[in-house]
Amino acid sequence: MYKLQKGDKVAVLAPCGQIGEIGKIQYALEYLKSLGFEPVLGKNVFNTYRYMAGTDEERASDVNQAFADKQIKAIFCVRAAAGGTRILPYIDYNTAKLNPKPLIGFCDNAALQIALYQKSGIISYNGFVMTYDFKDKHLDSQIKSDLEKLLLGETFSIKSGETLQRGITEGKLICCNLSVLTKLAGTPYFPDLSGKILLIEDVHEKIYKIDLMLQQLKQQPNFKQLNGIILGQFTDSDCDEEDGHLDDCFNDFLQGINIPVIKNFNFGHTVSRRVLPQGAEVRLNSDDALLDILQY
Repeated sequence: MYKLQKGDKVAVLAPCGQIGEIGKIQYALEYLKSLGFEPVLGKNVFNTYRYMAGTDEERASDVNQAFADKQIKAIFCVRAAAGGTRILPYIDYNTAKLNPKPLIGFCDNAALQIALYQKSGIISYNGFVMTYDFKDKHLDSQIKSDLEKLLLGETFSIKSGETLQRGITEGKLICCNLSVLTKLAGTPYFPDLSGKILLIEDVHEKIYKIDLMLQQLKQQPNFKQLNGIILGQFTDSDCDEEDGHLDDCFNDFLQGINIPVIKNFNFGHTVSRRVLPQGAEVRLNSDDALLDILQY
């Protein structure tokens, strides 16, 4: 377990979308200070280039510097939005492997989290991002509780969701926005799905696009070696009459798959969600819709 201490320095970076100025993360910075941490802003955190926080090289250099700095004990992402996949070829995965520390983010940041896990074995925390979760100037109590447990290296259990296919299984957790995950297909950063428990969610997608992404996912290497599947929240999905419904997508997706599966798990683009350790050893009991965080 990786445990942070009061007084630890934590990097505050923008690997994806731009924020431009400090006011958008002021409440989040005060929160980190209230936990006893010393936030260290990345050199390029307020840069802007199109929709991103600077060029690919600038954003990646902040990530590389944070991993190289032994005084930095964790990395917090200020925003998700888009652009995370663009920096993956510029990350120094060997330095990250030699100096492991959690990268905390959500949505598009999951591309970087998964690449770090795949290339360096880094465990990250998925489900909290500074701007999105402080947009109303306060942090949801469930997010706060899970995040602080992870920062202290604690294990915990989550009861959430509905049974689709029964069973009990264990494996390493991969949790990612479905659109982000499919963008990694065909790259060296797509996760090895063998023995994994896969959690996916999405937001603002049409039903037919969710359907096609699920089918693309099903065709990826080692998909048939998954140990379990968790379907999170697919919020604000839209459809035409002929598209069917989310359950139609899920039913087609699960044809021929005989592993434990739950749906409607509390992870996704909602005000309140669970925060999860990317790459951790977990147990999924789909009979009881229970996820145990065992080791990370």
